[in-house]
Amino acid sequence: MIRVLIERRVAEGMVEVYQLAVREVRREATQQPGYISGETLRDAADPCRYVIISTWKDEADWERWAGSDARRRLLARIAPLLEEPERVSVLLPV
Repeated sequence: MIRVLIERRVAEGMVEVYQLAVREVRREATQQPGYISGETLRDAADPCRYVIISTWKDEADWERWAGSDARRRLLARIAPLLEEPERVSVLLPV
């Protein structure tokens, strides 16, 4: 099992639009093979900073979703709402 950490900084005034878009990404992700769970968190000190943590069966399942046309299409809608590109970290258990 792996966890994927995605960090995003949403542009001022785009938070509501972002929240709708990220819900759509989550709905799509939950249908992917190997998806186990996920949550979206908002920084208490910085309301424009979001962290998404998802759990996948293995790295291959995550990579399939990460490189899929569906995710690319959804991220194309999210990217203009961000101040900078998202940062993705794949975390392995120790």
